[in-house]
Amino acid sequence: MKPSVSSVGLYYELYEELKEISLVDIHEHLNPVKLSHSSFEDILFYHYLATELASAGMNRFEFEKRKGVDKLHYALPYFKYVRNTSTFWSLRQLLRDLYGLEVEAIDDSNWKSIVEALEGAANDEKRAFNVITREARVVKSFLTLPPFSDVASYNRDLFTGVLRVDNLVSSLSKDSLLNLEKVTGLDTATPEGLGQAIEALFKKYEKDIVAVAMSPLPGETYTKVSSSELSLYLRELKGKGYVEQRGKASLSSYILQNLLELCRERGKVFQLMLGVQRPVPGAAPPDYAVTHVNEEQLLNLSAIFALYPDVKFDLIVADARLVHPTTVVAKNYPNVYVSGYWWYSLYPSIMRETLWLRLQMLPYNKIGGFFSDAYVADWVYGKASLIRKLTANVLAEMVSEGYMDKNLAVEVAKAILLENAKKVYNLS
Repeated sequence: MKPSVSSVGLYYELYEELKEISLVDIHEHLNPVKLSHSSFEDILFYHYLATELASAGMNRFEFEKRKGVDKLHYALPYFKYVRNTSTFWSLRQLLRDLYGLEVEAIDDSNWKSIVEALEGAANDEKRAFNVITREARVVKSFLTLPPFSDVASYNRDLFTGVLRVDNLVSSLSKDSLLNLEKVTGLDTATPEGLGQAIEALFKKYEKDIVAVAMSPLPGETYTKVSSSELSLYLRELKGKGYVEQRGKASLSSYILQNLLELCRERGKVFQLMLGVQRPVPGAAPPDYAVTHVNEEQLLNLSAIFALYPDVKFDLIVADARLVHPTTVVAKNYPNVYVSGYWWYSLYPSIMRETLWLRLQMLPYNKIGGFFSDAYVADWVYGKASLIRKLTANVLAEMVSEGYMDKNLAVEVAKAILLENAKKVYNLS
């Protein structure tokens, strides 16, 4: 993870400057009323890391049956094999910087001191807030809001929301329609009623969100549909609980069409999270997901980008094979942006290649450089450490190779970590 010899000095200079740049976190899974970890398990068994332990040979079923120290004892032998991963590196950084623990491994010699430190900070909401705002230097964080629940109270200076609509589009079901009716009080038996219910749902969350988001499966494509062809499909889905693929695709397209019209009218960004297939039997819980690409999907989405030039689309990808195609799309469509390193892309070799390519191909105001995908405050810091390190590394290499000077590198860093998200998402 070190830069080349010629850029070492520049790297350290830039890294010190980047540590002072504030961040906008455009995708996370924090609970705004419970930012802190409840126990050491939330830190040591964050799902990125738990997947790595299981991949090393830990029996996931036996692991999940256990709790507390018993769970850690069961996992302990497998920590040996993940010391090389960048997820473990991020864990080491948060343990060092937030707890003063220098950790090269987690084993019989130190697990007690680690657990004691983590448990001592558990359920401390004031500390967790400070970790996000002072240590990670996050100035705005985007809560992931499910569409069929009440919005929890939250600190509006720090947080805003993104309405996640997968279960209304990609995972549309009879239950989705029933929940939509329950939340809005409107009948979805007709296309007109369905459209009105979508609008009512949107209005419910409008003041709490800056964006709508979904993660379409790679095989999904969308088409412009008229309401007249949808009545039969709605009756089948509501009556039988099932509709054939063409019908489901038509209903999903209609709902997406309504959501995009609302985003256009109300000035909301649309986040598209691409490159993941789920559920896949046997893959790691809770998502049972692997990366996958469908070449036709991006062509299909490009037609949508053209149809809605007044909607800003932010593309977030988990499959590295999508990095170049989505960058090309962002280059061609002024309303399309690319952000961060999602899930299976949050690894330095992919991150480096991604950022190098984006900075070579795109105006730098089209690039978002950070989101944490974190569930508790400490992991916001862990992810921020990794991304700041990688960003400084790439920029140092670009300066040392003559593609930009140091002043431009700092300007670019501020843009991709902070300013671009503020402008794209219209943050005050």
